[in-house]
Amino acid sequence: ASSAQRDRAAGQEALFDTMDFGGAPQTGAVGVAEVEEWSKDERLEMEKELLGFYVTGHPLDKFRKVLDSDRYHKLGLVDDIEIQNPRDRFPFAGMVRSVETKMTKKGKPFGILVIEDFTGSREVVVWGESFVPARDAGVLVSGKVIRFKGQIQIDDRTDSRRITGYEINELKMRGNGSNSKFVELSLWTARHSEQDLKEIREAIEAHPGKTPVIIHFQNSAGKRATVELGEAYSVRRSAKLEAALGRWLAE
Repeated sequence: ASSAQRDRAAGQEALFDTMDFGGAPQTGAVGVAEVEEWSKDERLEMEKELLGFYVTGHPLDKFRKVLDSDRYHKLGLVDDIEIQNPRDRFPFAGMVRSVETKMTKKGKPFGILVIEDFTGSREVVVWGESFVPARDAGVLVSGKVIRFKGQIQIDDRTDSRRITGYEINELKMRGNGSNSKFVELSLWTARHSEQDLKEIREAIEAHPGKTPVIIHFQNSAGKRATVELGEAYSVRRSAKLEAALGRWLAE
């Protein structure tokens, strides 16, 4: 106390001297503005921007079946592709993360794209004869899912592989409709639990049938595992089943 009195006499104050801790608490609730919930795409975009990775899903979830198939090569595994002829063109697919338009010395436009799939992202150079038609068709837009042929070449300076893109088209989704051979479910370790599995099992057992069920598991680090359930857990597709499994159905 004497030390504090000397400080005040000398014109010095402690950090909290000006704060009143003994006053009456403020009354009245603090108003909280109601805001509209983000859409799934907006939420995922914010997760990617703030955290650098997705937590509650992936924008490509609805295309998982086709992207995980052998139809397309994986962008994150380009270095593992065996190149027998430098002119070979390999099929790829993924989501456009960014598009940078540039001009050649002769004034012709070309593009540098960053394309992403479940295995990673890759820079793809697209020259004018392929870039201009795709750009004019509205395909080269951030967030658009595309398919293309990629020519893989070795960069002499860095000894790394680079991709040149051709035949760029939008990848259309066929969906998980009534013609699908499977019922596909997606579960994330970050937001699903054993209770979800219990509810899924109850819904499946209530709708026995002959359509197989597949469950995709994914964690926030991007690692995935796919499990096809045994025949005992096959289902009969119906509106009631889709309503019961709606929270987990792969989009």
